[in-house]
Formats: sequence, structure tokens, C-alpha cells
Amino acid sequence: MTSTWDSGSAGPPGFRRIRGDAAPRLPQRVRAVHAERPAEPPTEGTILFRLGRLSVDADGVFALALFLPLLFMQNLGTPGAAMVAALVPLYVFVRRERLLRTLAPRSFLFVIPALALFSVVWSVAARESLRFAVEFAITVTAGLLLSSARNQEAVLRGLAVAFFVYVLDSVLNGGYVSIGVGLGGQAFSGLTDSKNLLADIASTGLVVTSVMLLMALRGRSWLWAGLGVVAIVLDVYCVIAARSAGALLGLAMAIAAFGGLTPLVYAGRVLRAWITSAVALCLIAIGFNYQSLAQALIDLGATVFDKDATLTGRTYLWYRAADLIREAPLLGRGYQAFWLQGNTDAEGLWRYFGIEDRGGFTFHNTYVEILVTLGWIGLAVIGVTVLLGVVALVRRFVDRPNLPLVFWISVLLYELARTPIETIGISPFYFSTALMFAALGAAFGRVRTPRIARVQSATGRRMQEAEVVYVEAWANARNVPARGSLRIVRPHPEGES
Repeated sequence: MTSTWDSGSAGPPGFRRIRGDAAPRLPQRVRAVHAERPAEPPTEGTILFRLGRLSVDADGVFALALFLPLLFMQNLGTPGAAMVAALVPLYVFVRRERLLRTLAPRSFLFVIPALALFSVVWSVAARESLRFAVEFAITVTAGLLLSSARNQEAVLRGLAVAFFVYVLDSVLNGGYVSIGVGLGGQAFSGLTDSKNLLADIASTGLVVTSVMLLMALRGRSWLWAGLGVVAIVLDVYCVIAARSAGALLGLAMAIAAFGGLTPLVYAGRVLRAWITSAVALCLIAIGFNYQSLAQALIDLGATVFDKDATLTGRTYLWYRAADLIREAPLLGRGYQAFWLQGNTDAEGLWRYFGIEDRGGFTFHNTYVEILVTLGWIGLAVIGVTVLLGVVALVRRFVDRPNLPLVFWISVLLYELARTPIETIGISPFYFSTALMFAALGAAFGRVRTPRIARVQSATGRRMQEAEVVYVEAWANARNVPARGSLRIVRPHPEGES
């Protein structure tokens, strides 16, 4: 087919027509450039400085600076809490221009800290509930800011470095604690007296380091790859030496998710949808059989990890909690209003379990802890909120999979798998709380640009639409609309935007 551009007086000023052997089938209105399509944000975040090929990203620095005090919180105490409380508002200020767009799609997750704050109304220890609720809100905000960071790979690298520093320090300077397993024995507890805390940190570090290592190998970043290998070896040693049933069981779930989801990143959307739907159905079935799962975990811990049938006294804790729940079934005692010095019931449990410092203890069951402090209403609100976040996270992975999402799903499954035997996601200034809310917030991606996007030309000038009208005089008028328009883009006369 041959065609030529022609201009003449057959149409309005500036009218041009195409003459050729055949007329194309044109819709009545055609847009060459859709000016209202949202533009994708850049893949990189804010680079603070570069040192050779190594670039330091602001989001990665925030992740590292936030998690170092969170991981060392048991050692730092009040100064560590002050560091977190000062760092989060500072990062909010840095991102103030995009803050509302960042938090708007994630705002429903603030229902949980809002419920904790509102429990001050009926709390038996209102002052403590208020203080802990504010700390909880700061922790949730930190997690949601992490999930919305532009450079998610930098965030994961920052997290991996933070966990590596803690585990390395634990291996070099850590100690052991006596535990009541079998005929007695010791477990590696690292820098604190809690072997479960060390195993939790090492297991989480193993998950994030595995994803970071995969990203490093893909990008041929051999320095990061070497760091990842060393960190994984240390993490595995700490998990095994700590002899924590909950951490090992949760880690098995996370590794299964990591191994299963990583190939799906490069698979087709239909295959991802089928597999993730099957996994979702399995999780729903597990949720309906929660009591059977909890008992299976107890039996497995007793046989595989040489623990007593009560998992070191957990069943007695749950027996006492049942009486406390019956006293205030709907709203509970108030957020964080039970484990307080001076509370007779808490003092009795501390004495029974030999907790000399009278603090840092829980019911070792997330659902029981929520029922005691926030009641059945609180459990229902938290359950629905988390379920919405999980569904949104799975949906995003099906639509737009990537390796950071593999990490967030894996770490979320790790945390959820441990809820029957540990208290997860409701403690303030705790690293797993920040990670859990970051995972739920990751379902909503990064900050998008405004609805009306400005299309930039190579010279940086703003583009505008112009309309060319075609009306008649086509060489072959069959199947051609009598009148229509073609929108093109040309530089805006005002120059740069």
C-alpha cells in the first residue's frame, strides 16, 4: 500500500488527509498518548551517597537504623525505646510530602492500634494502657513506612545487615540458659536469657538473608552474596542451638513458602493464581482446625524437641488464662494491662515460673493474649483486619510478583505459624510486630504519582494534547467514520513544567 500526506482547502485550517490504496479501520476517537495514565514510580529510592559501585539508599538506612535498636531492645532498655520513638517521626518528616498517599491505602491497619488506644476507657490500668498503646502505634507506623519504601531491595539489605550484626554479636558474646527439657539441659540464648528470643531473631534473619542472597546472585553483587552466606551459617547455628520448637516450626513454614513462591515470580499469572488459591484454601482449613493444630504442635514439640508435654508450662498458662477471660469476656482487661508488677495474678504466674525480674513474660499464645487484654471483640476486629491484609498481599503477588514480596509473604507465614505457641504482632517496640505490619502493608505497593501525570519530553518540556480533525475526502471512504478525531501530543508552549 502506498500513501501520501496532503493538505488543502477541503477541510478546516490545518486539515490534513491521507490518500492511499485502502482506508484503515479507525475508531471514532483514537488517542496516541493517554495523558491520564498513572506513571510508575522509579525503582530506586533516594540515594544518600555513592562509594564506588556501592550506593547507600535512605530507605535502607532507615531499615538498618530502626531494627538495630529493636533487636537490641532487651539490652538497651529505655534508651533503645527512645531511639525508635525519635527515629520514626524523623523518617515521617523526611517523607512528609508523600505521607498521606503512603498511608491512605494502609489506613485500615491502624484499626488495631486504635483499638488498643481506645481500651484505655475500660482498662484496669489506664495509664499503662495509654503508654503502651502509643508505643504500639509508633511500631505499626514504622512497619507501614517500611512497606511503602520505594526501594524495597534496599530495605531488605538494611534488614539483613541488622540481623547479621545481632546474630554475630550473640555468637561472639552470648551465653546459655538451663531449660526443663527431658532430663535437663542447656540452650543457647545469645545476649539475653531468652532462648526463644534468640531463635526468633535468627529464624527471621535467615529468611530475610535468603532473599537478599538471591537478589545479590541475580545482580552479581558478590560482596552482598558473601555476607549472606556467612549470615545464613550463623543463623542456622543459633536456631539449632536455641532448641526452640516454635521458631523451628515457623521457620519450616517460611522456608516452604520461600521455596514455593520464588519460582512463581517468573511463572505465568494463571499458574500463580491457581497455586496461591490452593495455598489460601489450605490456610483457611488450618484456621478452622486451630485447636487440632495447636495440639499437634504440642505433641510435635514434645517428641521431636525432647520437651515435656506442656511445652515448658504453656498449658498451665492457658488454663489460668481461661479463668481470666471468663471474668471480662467481651473487652478484656485493657491493652497490656495484665503483665504489670503489683497485679496479683501476674505476680503468682511469675513466681510459679521462676521469673525473678517480674517482666518480659506472655501467655505464649497470641489468641489467648488478645482475649485476656482486648476480649472477644478485640480478637474479632484484629482477625478481620489481618485477614483483609493477607488477602490483599496474596492478590498483589499474583498480579505483580517480585522477590521482596516473596520475603514479606514468607515472614508473614512464619509469624502466623507461631501464633498458637507465641505472642505475635501485638507487642510494642518489638521487631516482629514491625515486620508483621510491614508485610500486611506491602500488599499496597509503593507510592504512586498523582492521577493526572505529566508526560515529559526528552528536553524536559511539558507536553499537551492537540486535536486533528478528519472529516472527508479519503481515497476510499468505506468503513471510515464520517467524522472523528485523532489526539496527538506536542510540546507545551509554556516550556518546562
